[in-house]
Amino acid sequence: MVKDLDLRLLIDHFNNPKFVLINDNLEFPDLLGAAYEYLIKFFADSSGKKGGQFYTPASVVRLIVQLLKPQEKMSIYDPTAGSGGMLIQSVQYVNEQGGNEQNLELHGQDNDGTVVSICNMNLILHNIFKGHIEFGDILVSPANVKDGKIEQFDIVIANSPFAQNYNSTALQHQNRFSYGFAPETKKADLMFVQHILASLKQDGRQ
Repeated sequence: MVKDLDLRLLIDHFNNPKFVLINDNLEFPDLLGAAYEYLIKFFADSSGKKGGQFYTPASVVRLIVQLLKPQEKMSIYDPTAGSGGMLIQSVQYVNEQGGNEQNLELHGQDNDGTVVSICNMNLILHNIFKGHIEFGDILVSPANVKDGKIEQFDIVIANSPFAQNYNSTALQHQNRFSYGFAPETKKADLMFVQHILASLKQDGRQ
């Protein structure tokens, strides 16, 4: 139980006009981001199966990032961005290798407007201000389009949804799907894979 004195001291601390809630004023540089990630994880855990739609365990993300080895000056794209953990850990990995995150190009998309907001907030609280997170269904209307063609990236990193329905007639830029169309009832997995491949540079990693 929090003591009255401790609570008063905490309130007084935040009421101090000289205090600004930024990472530089906290115990370690990424405390705000870490706290937000904790809340996202807590919410995902309490949401059960639905939580997996926007949150991938950090240990799994870390392993994927270590395998892909993102580097400075790369473009990184997450077509099913969720809460942004894969983009954030890619930035952190580059920093750990002595690179400059300002030289990274970050893109993402999600079909849930609330999740897009969560993702953008997560990036900001991790001091990442150059992410481009778009709202929309990547199969129906991909946002990574430039000059009428699917834009390609150095790294595509994603935890795509499984067993999702789709409607082939609604899909834009159908030249992405050179391997054909899977059955539409809970069989969109192949379509996500094809979008990822179409979004990858010839020498890219995914």
